Amino acid sequence: MARVVKRKDISVLDKANFIGAPVEEAAGRVSSSTEHAGDYVILALWTLFERYLFLHLQKESKRMLQVSTTSFTQETQQKIENKLEYWCVNEVLDLFKMMIGSNLIGQAKQVKQYKDWVAHRNPKKPSKTNVPLQTAYVVLSTVVWQLEAHPDVRGAVPRRPNKALHRTASSVSTIKAQKIQLES
Repeated sequence: MARVVKRKDISVLDKANFIGAPVEEAAGRVSSSTEHAGDYVILALWTLFERYLFLHLQKESKRMLQVSTTSFTQETQQKIENKLEYWCVNEVLDLFKMMIGSNLIGQAKQVKQYKDWVAHRNPKKPSKTNVPLQTAYVVLSTVVWQLEAHPDVRGAVPRRPNKALHRTASSVSTIKAQKIQLES
């Protein structure tokens, strides 16, 4: 795309219906496209977040075995290893309520509910929740931050939230900056 802009070759936009459209209509299309891009970034954020939760739970279950090797801890660890991918994500989130609180877990579940609506969009059923991208990023990265900083996690050292979450969210900032330039 950068080469197209440098060469000022706008033929790539012929099918985009922006050329010759009234400014208000084009601005509306840009705004709509930005919202859709943000929704897809929320999908990507959730995917990374869910994978993080699963890996964190697997790591903690292995740590349980190091502390106490009983038939219960072995069975629990085995269930986590073999069945975790089939668990309901809301139930996995509930496991962390003791560590980070019900309110934040509830907010993460709202992000999931919105993500589910985005993924399975049914025009007949509007979304029950509307989670802006920045809110989704803050909620999910706060969950990650608090899990990593929790004293029950061995060697807990507070650090920046997951870098992949940060990179994905920052790509939307770039899209919004480009939108502002187009509207100017």
